Amino acid sequence: MKRMKRSIALCLVLVMALTLTACGGGVTAKDATALVQGNLDEIYLGKFDPEYLELVDITEADARETYEEGLEVEAEVFAYYFDISNMTDEIKAEIIDLYKEIYAWSKYTVGEASKLDESTYAVKVVVSPLDIFVLVDEAFDEAMEPFYTKYANVDISAMSDDEYNAYDKEWADAVISLCREKLPEMGYLEDRSLVIQVTLDEDDYWVMSGDDFNSLDEIIIEYP
Repeated sequence: MKRMKRSIALCLVLVMALTLTACGGGVTAKDATALVQGNLDEIYLGKFDPEYLELVDITEADARETYEEGLEVEAEVFAYYFDISNMTDEIKAEIIDLYKEIYAWSKYTVGEASKLDESTYAVKVVVSPLDIFVLVDEAFDEAMEPFYTKYANVDISAMSDDEYNAYDKEWADAVISLCREKLPEMGYLEDRSLVIQVTLDEDDYWVMSGDDFNSLDEIIIEYP
């Protein structure tokens, strides 16, 4: 299994997160908490609270688009992580559906914001990391043994494009099938806590810290 350098994809998710802003001026600690809660609910749960939408001045359609774009990014992460070379529209749709089911179980608690100064709030978030890919990793070699055996004596480099695409699809199907097999066993690892800063940027908008969001996204799902 390839070990994913998640920063490649995280920067794309981060750009979307930073567009979810609250107008500068008159922002309270309650608003800062709502901003973090709303961002996380939107990105991971596809949940769009009306008060949050009003706070950041976007429509539900805007929020849903961001949620769906985030799932597409995660599909790219999945393909890279599991070394799927040719992610067809069909495979991509299957992976997106898988992540919808995984992320529906995202578990985090957003605490009350504390005002650090006139341009910064701190919001503590406790995350219970999902262990789905830990379970997949533990079962991977045994589950994929039939695939390995089938192609043990095959020269992959000598395959035609059509043959390789069929081979790659078979690999992708086997990986997705294993992930789905482990879904009912999915649980949580030990809670981890971190602080998200909500800051007033140079354009007079309140935003979640990009680095802090990166840190949180790294632990929502544990990638071994």
